[in-house]
Amino acid sequence: MIKFNYCLVEYIIMKIKVLFIILVFNFLDARTIENELGINMGMTSINNEKSSRFNNYGMGINYQLDKYIVMPRFDLDYVKISDFSDNRVDSLFKGSINGVYEFENRTNVNPYIMGGFGYEKVSGEIDNTFESHPFVQGGMGLRYKLKKGYKAQVEGKMLQIIGGNDENNELILNFGMSFPIRYIVLHKKRKKIVPGTKVIIKQPIIINRRVVTPTPTPQPVIQKSFDNQECPIKISLPDRDRDGIEDRFDQCPNTPCDFLVDGYGCPVKMTLRINFVVNSAVIDNSYMPRIDNFARFLLRNRGSRVVIEGHTDSSGDSTHNLILSENRARAVASRLFQLGVSPSRITVIGKGETMPIASNSTKDGKRLN
Repeated sequence: MIKFNYCLVEYIIMKIKVLFIILVFNFLDARTIENELGINMGMTSINNEKSSRFNNYGMGINYQLDKYIVMPRFDLDYVKISDFSDNRVDSLFKGSINGVYEFENRTNVNPYIMGGFGYEKVSGEIDNTFESHPFVQGGMGLRYKLKKGYKAQVEGKMLQIIGGNDENNELILNFGMSFPIRYIVLHKKRKKIVPGTKVIIKQPIIINRRVVTPTPTPQPVIQKSFDNQECPIKISLPDRDRDGIEDRFDQCPNTPCDFLVDGYGCPVKMTLRINFVVNSAVIDNSYMPRIDNFARFLLRNRGSRVVIEGHTDSSGDSTHNLILSENRARAVASRLFQLGVSPSRITVIGKGETMPIASNSTKDGKRLN
């Protein structure tokens, strides 16, 4: 029978909770990042020269940042030693920093690989036999997507001690569960609507609404001035909104004078479309020139507004997809902010999987969505 030192276990669990509460609150305001908090239990084999014996049980907790292609993960683990020949060795406490690469696909099961480094503290260490040392580790696993962004996973890894005369390596098999921090933040900050309260939904400003009429002779595109002075008079003919188009041809008679207009006096509309990798909100570098050009258009037309809508296909959980779509829209907005576009001119909306432009029953359709 294994006799656990419960006081030590409780002390270590308390330390784990304190450290990860600090980490969680540091990242709660990262509104554009969906991070994950995970817990696991597992078995460890510490003497693998002749055979592997998974007789040492443990538990752990981890925190993962999902914004990046290789996702940083911070792990804290506790292992109770029960099969070492010298009973002075009581337990292991490990902290590590790892990188995780997940192979995305269109199913609910995603394989991944991981690797990293850390430090192992031995409780009851024996000089020149079983000592505390740094280590490197690597492994692989499978993650199964559940509802509301929760995931179950199984992970196997190998740990190699650096220096010293330790047991050289450890084999570890863990089973765990993770849940998204962003999902918690959204539900925590959502305001409750009191019965009887009138909710007013502001509609986005439409940059262009063209009216179909008999085609007059079009005029050339008029470039607006960028100073803060009163709108200049561009033509001697009647032009009440001073957009440079004669009133009798002007199909949008009250266009602000700092808009770029077409030959009918209507604001010029520009649409930007960006596709993302599956389950990712990272903008591919190939789209950066398009975003730069779009930003220049907005800077030339200071009175214009832009609505950025994020979308996903129907793969996975609908709540996760809604969060992912908003993250995608915010990623584009952040790039426009960096290029000098005022945040007050930009509205960000996450549509999730609710507005597909193609069928979600085919791979090509999902790629377009």
